[in-house]
Amino acid sequence: MKKLIKVVFLMFVLLFLFTFLNMNNNTYDNEAVLTQEAILEFEKDLKEGKNLQPSYYIQPKKDYSNKACKIGMKCSKVIEDCVNKILRKLLSSIESSS
Repeated sequence: MKKLIKVVFLMFVLLFLFTFLNMNNNTYDNEAVLTQEAILEFEKDLKEGKNLQPSYYIQPKKDYSNKACKIGMKCSKVIEDCVNKILRKLLSSIESSS
């Protein structure tokens, strides 16, 4: 029984780490590329004397999430909440015993 609990706990920790580390995977790089493209287009339009509207150059943020990502994020949030509660209880018990 203890072995099963350890395996399940380890799986949750690994899932949490995997989701946490991949949470913003590639999002910043994609935004940087879009921003660079927008700057180059703005400079080109400025040289050509076109009407400049900020809305022409601002790209909406893309959502790359899917069902697996959303499930992983929910599991990660539950694990994070549990770990926070455990650590708070542990630290408060250590504090009260000193």
